[in-house]
Amino acid sequence: MAIDPVMAEELATTYGAALYGFCRKLAFTRQDADDLYQQTFLRLLAMPARVDLNDNPRGFLMAIAARIWADERRKYARRERIAPIHPGWDVETVAGADTGGGQLTQQELQADVQAAVNQLADGLRVPVLLYYMGDLSIAEIASELHIPAGTVKRRLYQARQLLRQEMEANSYGEA
Repeated sequence: MAIDPVMAEELATTYGAALYGFCRKLAFTRQDADDLYQQTFLRLLAMPARVDLNDNPRGFLMAIAARIWADERRKYARRERIAPIHPGWDVETVAGADTGGGQLTQQELQADVQAAVNQLADGLRVPVLLYYMGDLSIAEIASELHIPAGTVKRRLYQARQLLRQEMEANSYGEA
């Protein structure tokens, strides 16, 4: 028995905006994020009815999106090894622009942190996004990514260290 379409619609209404924001963080283009968002709900509709609305459905949806995205990345990497193609996009980074007064607004700081997160390797970026955006616990992330909890902890630690170094290099760590 698959997920009830009414339940899927309720999940889309309640958590759609958060899920789309997560998809935008995973995918680097709006079109890819739109596709990922749609694929997430298509996969949800094909799943056996096992969504517990009391057990972090937002994180569950984000984990589905992360799994789909990881599968697509693996497929792309395999195709790239067999027959290389060169896409027209690459990761945009926020340059350390001088703000004049030396004070960063909250919005600029968030943009810089997001750019730093986008630069992380996929193995570090996905757990960070699931932990901080999806509000998933370490055990839930480990279960969804099919890796040990210790690996999730190590990846979160490594990601935090790299982000701290990046922010300090941009002179944000001294404030």
